[in-house]
Amino acid sequence: MKTVAVVLCLVSLALAEQAPVFLWGVNSEAKPALTTVPKSEFSGIIASQKKDNTVVVFLENGLTTKDFSCTNDLTSKSCYAHLQEVPEKTFYASVEDPVDALKSIGEYEYNSVDTTGKLSNELTEGKTVFVTFDDLSDSNRAACLESHDAIITSISNQLNGKAIFVYTTAPQTSSVALKRERRAAADSNGVVFQSGADLLLYYTTLTVVNSKDQSTTVLTPTSMEVKKVNTTALSVTLTSTPALTFDVTLVGGYFYMTNVQWNGITFRSNDVNAPTDFSYFCGNLTLNGRGTAEEPSTYTLNWNSLQFQAPFGSTTNENFVFGDAWHCVGFFTGGILSGLLIVALLLTITFVGVCWMMDINTMDRFDDPKGKTITINASE
Repeated sequence: MKTVAVVLCLVSLALAEQAPVFLWGVNSEAKPALTTVPKSEFSGIIASQKKDNTVVVFLENGLTTKDFSCTNDLTSKSCYAHLQEVPEKTFYASVEDPVDALKSIGEYEYNSVDTTGKLSNELTEGKTVFVTFDDLSDSNRAACLESHDAIITSISNQLNGKAIFVYTTAPQTSSVALKRERRAAADSNGVVFQSGADLLLYYTTLTVVNSKDQSTTVLTPTSMEVKKVNTTALSVTLTSTPALTFDVTLVGGYFYMTNVQWNGITFRSNDVNAPTDFSYFCGNLTLNGRGTAEEPSTYTLNWNSLQFQAPFGSTTNENFVFGDAWHCVGFFTGGILSGLLIVALLLTITFVGVCWMMDINTMDRFDDPKGKTITINASE
């Protein structure tokens, strides 16, 4: 039992996300740089001083401790020149799941800020507000961090010290970019459709390709209609010309995309599924048309950056956001599986060889030149 407990502890530590946290607007105790602050302790620090204050959490994609030592090559100044001047600040080099810890202390919502420092929605007092940055390009990391430093300072000055501020890493297991303001029409970032607590859908492009005449039809749905057939099935229609229809069914705790049809063509979607608490995600999903052995279909339906989720009662929030991504590409690819089989074969050969070597016995009888000669009968 002790061994099992140790293994479970190690697994939980491995799965936990550890991220740096820059905290100000609250009195907190500093921790050694090599110490990881547990999730429960970090949430306790915020909850003990939150009261009716607003907690503003700025989520930076790919933030690491190395970013805090970033400098501008031209001016040799820190990328966080404004944050360095903040009084009563605390820096934790490693905090266990800081975003989940902040979610556990009360009501929360998501917001976003553009490159000019304008929030998409007004901040709600008394809640925990997760703020993401709308600029998607970070080719120049230093310039990006400098810009965010100025935006954070501008927002914190507007609140005039009436809030608790946190700057940390955006979670790697969720698509923070999809938690921004809902968009009802296509733009440069993609399309988002939501039907209450029943279905949330996101994608960037949707096309139908006919390999026979090399034609491509781009679908641009303007709305999504969702009909609840029963407690375990939804009928979805993306209004385009012609419309794209599919069903979402619940089987064994997983939601499946089934009966995908467009212009009288049915597409195969057997592997499009995910648990209800997760969101299905696929960077490039290709669904082949369903034909016959004599006449195979030449049509394919292509979704780019498809992500959708049907909670089926796991949440009643009509503005719910995507859960952790359930990727269409499994962990065990062909190359990984081949490598594991080869390693297992080599270990087996090594084990057999060692066993044979350990089975070699030395002689235990020797001639005594002063004694009688040892005689060994053939029967022995």
